[in-house]
Amino acid sequence: MTDNEYSKTRKAAVDALIYWAKTGMREFTMRDAVNDYLEASGANRPSIGGEEAILAHRKIAANRLAIDCIYALSKEELSKVDRELEGIVGDLPRLNVGIRR
Repeated sequence: MTDNEYSKTRKAAVDALIYWAKTGMREFTMRDAVNDYLEASGANRPSIGGEEAILAHRKIAANRLAIDCIYALSKEELSKVDRELEGIVGDLPRLNVGIRR
């Protein structure tokens, strides 16, 4: 993935989060955009730390998205985004990352 494609993926996720936070609409589109960004950022790649490392990487990537949303959201909307990102980050079972349990 090129830097330009990565930037577009991140912008799409941020735009979807802002739209959802302000309107409450397109939740599934927003979740898909965030998951696409998490995948593009490499946060889902298995590593030596296993599931804990993947969760940590996903949290870091999600925090980047939250930071990118600050300029456009009220305090309440940003709290809504933070809560939703927390849920998305913890949603590991739907990932195909080869985690052994």
